[in-house]
Amino acid sequence: MLTFLAWFAILFTGRYPKGFFDFTSGVLRWMANVVAYCALLRDEYPPFSWEPGAYPLLLEIPYPERQSRLRLFFRLFAVVPNQFVFYFVQYAALFTTFLSWFAILVTGRYPRGLFKFSVGAMRWYQRQAAYIYLLRDEYPPYSINADARPGNEIVSLVVGVPLFFMFVALQFLPFVGLLRTEQDNVRVQASLSAPAEFRREAPVGTANSTRITLLDYNNFASLPLRSRATRLAGYRVVAFSVRAEKDGSLPVFFSPYFFRLHDCIGEGYSPVDTSSSSSSFQFGLWWFSGHGQGDVYFQIPSNAAPCNLIYHAGLGEVHFNFRSK
Repeated sequence: MLTFLAWFAILFTGRYPKGFFDFTSGVLRWMANVVAYCALLRDEYPPFSWEPGAYPLLLEIPYPERQSRLRLFFRLFAVVPNQFVFYFVQYAALFTTFLSWFAILVTGRYPRGLFKFSVGAMRWYQRQAAYIYLLRDEYPPYSINADARPGNEIVSLVVGVPLFFMFVALQFLPFVGLLRTEQDNVRVQASLSAPAEFRREAPVGTANSTRITLLDYNNFASLPLRSRATRLAGYRVVAFSVRAEKDGSLPVFFSPYFFRLHDCIGEGYSPVDTSSSSSSFQFGLWWFSGHGQGDVYFQIPSNAAPCNLIYHAGLGEVHFNFRSK
């Protein structure tokens, strides 16, 4: 929140408010102390403080008297390639911490080479954070060294803009899959009157790269433990055991709340909220493969009979039409 406000302060005044700066840099110092402790770099427990000198770790971010307004508009794009490279450095640091745990266990010492690398990885991260949180204008170097010079911001910007939009496009790709209309409406016939036959048939339908299989049906179910829903007077709970699978090349996402049940007079019912229960399955984002299985619960009037269960897969739908006999 303070970074958001500081963005406008720099835009209008060219200065980062000193109080905001001290608070944000202090939080980064506190975080660095905690990371140093968790990464086995220090034995001392980190203080509940961001004051410099309270922990044997030095993080000083000089306060800039003036800052660039122009950088406010491209900083987010420029930092993308730096973060991409640091992603691999970060995992290497996690691996060295894992190795160091055993080294300390056996010898009581942190190998100096691994120690220098882990400290350098922390240094890289803190430089990134100072740039992202607008504390400094200097572009973070692609280096773990203490004396590294700032990186090339212009080249990073040129590379970062397409990388940023590629990343955003990938996030929206599953939604594009929902808009496919190759299989608009799939209708499947099934019978609820014979449970054994229903389980044997396992009715299945596919729409927009999502395959839905009904595995079982309970006409008089109980709400799962820790469910947020309350039992309605004059209603009963019915439950469908469902398996959802990715089918096709495009990524898709699945949610049990895309189901809707209709009784034989056309009244519709939404799934019961069971998000806090372990007996149901939740939202899933599937890229190359994926599946989920669980129960979807509905509350319907005691004298009503389920006639149609629909899964809304974007512009496509899977309709399960139930025969009474």
